[in-house]
Amino acid sequence: KPKNEKYLRPLILKSPVVSGLEKTKHPTQKSLALMEKIISIHTNPNDIVLDPFMGSGTTGLACKNLERNFIGIESEKEYFQTAQKRLNLF
Repeated sequence: KPKNEKYLRPLILKSPVVSGLEKTKHPTQKSLALMEKIISIHTNPNDIVLDPFMGSGTTGLACKNLERNFIGIESEKEYFQTAQKRLNLF
């Protein structure tokens, strides 16, 4: 079992629903609050976080907010463009 399982289970179960300005067209978008909490538990500032299925870029946005470096990969052009806009990359 992961060492942090006791922290993650209630966190995921109590995760807020994505809505309002945060909501994109991605069908499995995670909330920014959830991703920030997971990243802050498992990484330190300036660490590198890899998201090989970037989707709408929520993990990247959480990394940006928490001063983590981020590498994101997305094969779907529409979702990649959404992530670019959310992260203000181009």
